[in-house]
Amino acid sequence: MNDKTPEASKEKQHDKQENQAAPDEKRKEVNIVLEVSRDKLEVYVTLIPLKKSPAFSVDEISEALFNKEIEFGIKEEVLAQLEKEVKYNERLLIASGIEPTEGKDGTINYFLERNETIKVNAGDKIGEIIPAEDGVDGTDVFAEGIPYPDTIKAQLPKLTNVDFSTEEENLLVAAINGYLQITQDAVQVAPFFVLERMPDEYEAYIKVKKRLNKEDFDTEDLKQFLKDHEIVYGILKDEIENIFQEEKYDQPVLIALGKKVVDEKDGEVKLSFETEIKFEFDEKGNVDYKELNLIQNVKKGDKIAEVTLPEKGTEGCTIFGKKVSAKEGVKPALPVGENTCPDPDNPDVLVSEIDGAAKFKGSLVQVEPVFIVKGDIDFTTGNIDFVGSVIVNGDVKSGFKIKAKDDVEIDGVVEDAVIEAGGDVLIKMGFIGRGEGKILAQGKVTANYCVSENIISEDDINILEYIMHSSVQTKGKLFVKEKKGLIIGGECYAVKGIEANIIGNENYTVTSVAAGIDKEIVKQLRLKRARLWKNAEQIKDIDKIIKKIQRLQLVRKHLPPDKVELLENIAKIRKKKLEIRDKLAAEIKKLEIKVGEFKDALVKVYDTVYPGVTVTICEKHVSVREPIKCVFYKYTKEGVIAADMEKLI
Repeated sequence: MNDKTPEASKEKQHDKQENQAAPDEKRKEVNIVLEVSRDKLEVYVTLIPLKKSPAFSVDEISEALFNKEIEFGIKEEVLAQLEKEVKYNERLLIASGIEPTEGKDGTINYFLERNETIKVNAGDKIGEIIPAEDGVDGTDVFAEGIPYPDTIKAQLPKLTNVDFSTEEENLLVAAINGYLQITQDAVQVAPFFVLERMPDEYEAYIKVKKRLNKEDFDTEDLKQFLKDHEIVYGILKDEIENIFQEEKYDQPVLIALGKKVVDEKDGEVKLSFETEIKFEFDEKGNVDYKELNLIQNVKKGDKIAEVTLPEKGTEGCTIFGKKVSAKEGVKPALPVGENTCPDPDNPDVLVSEIDGAAKFKGSLVQVEPVFIVKGDIDFTTGNIDFVGSVIVNGDVKSGFKIKAKDDVEIDGVVEDAVIEAGGDVLIKMGFIGRGEGKILAQGKVTANYCVSENIISEDDINILEYIMHSSVQTKGKLFVKEKKGLIIGGECYAVKGIEANIIGNENYTVTSVAAGIDKEIVKQLRLKRARLWKNAEQIKDIDKIIKKIQRLQLVRKHLPPDKVELLENIAKIRKKKLEIRDKLAAEIKKLEIKVGEFKDALVKVYDTVYPGVTVTICEKHVSVREPIKCVFYKYTKEGVIAADMEKLI
């Protein structure tokens, strides 16, 4: 080209001006545009000339890539081509990464048809678990790794009587002989035979699966099954045949019956006196208290007990063929208690050493002296505190107290007095007052009636006529049925059950009766539950404070010393509260077990129970809504229910 053309002259002049403006800076003659794809797997370059015939070197592209930190997948062949022939204003792929390779999800390949029931034998192949295959990570143009998509392992269904093969770890095989069924959620082999229940080693019940085909299994297979389970004695062969002949499928059948051992019967202590009250009525229907004999009087030298020898037993055998020897019986010891001794002529006979009252207490027989008051307990006698039994021929007046180590018998009425007895209490008339009287007995309590008073007994309570507006508690049974048998108003608690003729009245007087429950235990249970709830609320409040301090720690990174100390103190308090919670929970569990010990206790009403009555058994309640006759109440998991008394017969 001729440098003297007008165009050449202008270009030289322009270059000269540029060189004069920036003598130390080389002017850029090509604009290098790099485009990175959104997934960072491709880079495109476009060379845009800024002047005609620009001076350009491929090294400028390498420098631009370096400045952009593009270092992976650079296409050297493109750079080499551009070295030979530069292409302007053309979009060229200059670098490309590697896409990640997807793996394969795991699956299960079943060898048998789904949703069909077929017979299989132990060890038969059912299916194969195909493990998931991992993919390969990719790399972007910035040399950063791109993880491959996660694969999903084979979702193993619920397996029943199906195991993994010991030879091939991914192979599913039948664990037993049975019927196989494969569904989307489960693979199971239903056994031909199932030992339904074994109450003990003397009985076995079996359930046989209904056969799909007669040739699937038979009586010989069942006998072999019993043999495999070591059941060898008392097999009921007729029952085995009947299962198949009468098609007793899918139901428990007694298949083996052992011979139960009969242990030797222990010797007994036979008492020569009565320990229970036996009511006798005259022609008018009145109780003849003269014949109750609550206190069994004996004279010195009288026979009061005798020990018998044990009776022989027989050997037993379990269904597993194990012989069980009869347990040897025990000859009990002669129950020698206070004021008794063996008969000099027969060491198995117990006689009294004194005149007194014979009593069977614990495991011993003793003869106790008796204190007799020939009149009323009033200001002439004062309170009575005696180490034996007490008999009062008259009444016990209001405000007085009798305390006896053993039994108390009162011929008349007890009026707002306190009776404490280590044994039984008998009131031949009744117990009446304004709620200030109390009977506390370790034994039985018997009275004609009880009005507006309090009775607490460790044994049975028997009120002949009625209980009205009173508080009665017993760890035994409460009987109000010999005559009128009324319970009206107040509350009655009897751990072992209540029997009455009538509960409530036509005026729907509020009356509460509770069986299977100890009032004191219920009181403790309620208190401890309340304490446990309060403790839980305190722990919640402590946790809120701890979280608040922890959030402050996250913000400040370092807590001030006072906050650190506060956090430590609160943590100690929380630990103590947790210990209290665990202790209370354990105590509540023990009390709940006690509450449930007598859930089989019943409330029996031989005549009528009226609205206004609430029946409680354990901690379940039911309110009577209409008069009901001849009914008993029992505990169920759903609540207290009433049933016809005839069902108890």
